[in-house]
Amino acid sequence: MSLRHVVSVAVVACAFAAPGHAQDAVKGLLDKASDSALDKLSKPGAFSADAAIRIAMPGVGKNLGGLMKLTDKAGLTNDISASLNRAAEQAAAEAKPIFRSAIDKMSLQDLGQIATGGKTAATEYLKKSSSGDIIRKLTPLVHSALEKSGVFKQTQTLSSVGYDEKKITDYVSQKTSDGIFTYMGREEEKARGNPLGTGKAILKGLGG
Repeated sequence: MSLRHVVSVAVVACAFAAPGHAQDAVKGLLDKASDSALDKLSKPGAFSADAAIRIAMPGVGKNLGGLMKLTDKAGLTNDISASLNRAAEQAAAEAKPIFRSAIDKMSLQDLGQIATGGKTAATEYLKKSSSGDIIRKLTPLVHSALEKSGVFKQTQTLSSVGYDEKKITDYVSQKTSDGIFTYMGREEEKARGNPLGTGKAILKGLGG
């Protein structure tokens, strides 16, 4: 039996023995993981520098290819892409409260599933329970950032192939949410990669 499995079993047992303290301890760990992810993503250049979450111009309509070539020649594509990523970073800076709210709503059953789940079990829980709220929260922030950056004016010439304010805003909001969960998963994997340290933190919350 691996050390990681032993710690996971201990966490579940402790959760049932002292549920209030166990919940507080695990929620504290998740708060730190989400805060760390969002702090990283809110820094200038965070989205554009990481190929895994970088936001490119969305492909809309059959005639987009030709227009994209024109915007490439004019240097417009890179400008728009940079603005999309900056908007995502600005929105990420405002996302902490909704993650905290989702974590606070976790039940004892959720804690057991997270402790014995895969490398990103907590992230998957948060995604399932709060992605809709996160996107709703991000949407007005993203729209404001896109408007200030001039993206909507830049893409007016692409309206014939399906670009409009709502579609662009929805697209960037979804991509921002995806990026946040990607980073949350990375932070969770780090914690699970050090099961003894994670277990000690939880047991400390139990008074052990």
